[in-house]
Amino acid sequence: MATREEVTIESEFGKGLAYCLGLFLCHSERNYHRAADDLLDRPEMWFNGSSDHLYEMQIPETLPVNLKSRLAEFQDKCLSWGHGYQMDGRAKANKDNMAWSINEAKELLRLIDEHFGIATIEASWK
Repeated sequence: MATREEVTIESEFGKGLAYCLGLFLCHSERNYHRAADDLLDRPEMWFNGSSDHLYEMQIPETLPVNLKSRLAEFQDKCLSWGHGYQMDGRAKANKDNMAWSINEAKELLRLIDEHFGIATIEASWK
C-alpha cells in the first residue's frame, strides 16, 4: 500500500534534497542579475521567497550524522529568517545571514556529491 508521501503528485515549492537546495540558490542568482530588485536590501523578503523551497526538503537518514545535522540547521535557520519566527530569540534576517545561507547551500551540495563518491573541486569564482 502506498503511503501518503508516495502518492503526493504536486508540490508548490518542490520536494527533494538537492533539488530544493538548487531552487533555494536560484533566488540568489535571480536577485544577483536584477540590479533594480530591492530584495537584496530586504533580507527578510529574500528569505521569505527563497526558504519556501526548504519546506519539503528531504534529509535522508542514510547520510552521515554531521551532514544531516548541517542540513537540518540550514533548513531551520533559513525558514526561521524567512517566515517570521524571530520571536524565539534567534537573530533576524540580515545580509550576513544571506551570504552564509548561499555559501552553506553550495557547500552542502558539494558535500552531498562527496558523500556519493563524486570528486569535487570547490569553484574559485563565486
